[in-house]
Amino acid sequence: MIHVKELAFRYPRCEEILHEISFDLDSGHCLALLGNNGAGKSTLIKCLNRILDPQKGIVTVQGQNVQTMKRSEIAQTIAYVAQQSEGEQLTVFDSVLLGRKPYIKMGPSEEDLAVTEQALERLALTSFALRYTDELSGGELQKVVLARALAQQPDVLLLDEPTSSLDLHNQHEVLKVVSQIARDDGIGIIVIIHDLNLALRYCDRFLLIRDGFVYAYGDASVITPKAIADVYQVEARILDVLGRKMVVVE
Repeated sequence: MIHVKELAFRYPRCEEILHEISFDLDSGHCLALLGNNGAGKSTLIKCLNRILDPQKGIVTVQGQNVQTMKRSEIAQTIAYVAQQSEGEQLTVFDSVLLGRKPYIKMGPSEEDLAVTEQALERLALTSFALRYTDELSGGELQKVVLARALAQQPDVLLLDEPTSSLDLHNQHEVLKVVSQIARDDGIGIIVIIHDLNLALRYCDRFLLIRDGFVYAYGDASVITPKAIADVYQVEARILDVLGRKMVVVE
């Protein structure tokens, strides 16, 4: 699915932000990208779809080198949802239809409209189709942005802190949809998230970044008290609560 090998990045006149980042993610998995503020998480996912061009390394999706792909090809392969989303004077339907832009030639086809309707249905937004996005709550708007990304029909979905401005209910609602999308659609999802317990509940792969390096990568077994102390500089326990792994900070 997505293969990252020895990726490195630095901003102009700055020290290197990312150092020799390597990992693989198969279809159907949801990866939590973890680390403290400034570790390079947002920079990393922007390098994966060439919003930023890394100085070194290779990123391939389904065997294709992202560096050699056209922008339209990247948009059909990788969907990206930024950290902050703003409502605008567009209906929810038109906003989601924008996800079909990489495929539209002259005007939207019947397939484009059908894919848009399906994305709205999956995010339970059909009843919102004619509302304007600047009239929506934060949770509703986040679902619209996810629906737009789904309309791109990507192989990889990149999410930068999709729950950062959401209340408790919507945090679980959005991540539940995200993890289900990974399983049902067989796509790879990479999500930056700060809440370790949300990550443990909804993700099945974990990439911990410390000072721009990969600290650990794997399943939930890599989330240990030592890893939390090394990456976040806090002491924590790992407990089993109702059959789920849970982090409790001391």
